[in-house]
Amino acid sequence: MKHGIINLTLMFGLTFGVSSAILAEHHAKTSSAETSATSEKMAAPNTYIDSDKKAYDAMLELPVDQPLDMLNMIRYKDKAVYEEGSEFAKKNWTGEQAYAEYRRHSSPVARRVGSSVAYVGAPQLTVIGPEYEKWDSIFIIRYPNLKSFQALLSDPEYKKHAFHRSAAVADSRLIRLESVTADIE
Repeated sequence: MKHGIINLTLMFGLTFGVSSAILAEHHAKTSSAETSATSEKMAAPNTYIDSDKKAYDAMLELPVDQPLDMLNMIRYKDKAVYEEGSEFAKKNWTGEQAYAEYRRHSSPVARRVGSSVAYVGAPQLTVIGPEYEKWDSIFIIRYPNLKSFQALLSDPEYKKHAFHRSAAVADSRLIRLESVTADIE
């Protein structure tokens, strides 16, 4: 795997100046066998697009005054699903294109609340895990604290364009992480 930024298609809209053209270039460089294996969408027993209230409330019980790292794993729909007859349904976008539209509108909000990219990776192969879990984008976003994450989610401009994310995402995971020091030798 090459080192460097491949794709900054972040769940909450952070692009930090990297376009989806970079991801397209990365995919074009992979072999056709890798591409078809990666893009094959296998039916998962459960898919998750949005958090549920119980999980969100549990997150509120965790420390609130420390940096907040959020691991994001995203799988795009082959074709974005918008309300029938809407201006966006007529565009016939892929999930990735719809997600790019979501990023375009939510990125300024995300930067305003102080979030930053801690890690971005282009998934190649799941070595341990369910065969059906294939991800198009994996990244970690760092927020200064829980309040900044909540500010993003409650911002009117963010909420106005969040429907693009719903149209784009086939499955996702959002996992709150705590930074720890590990002695690995």
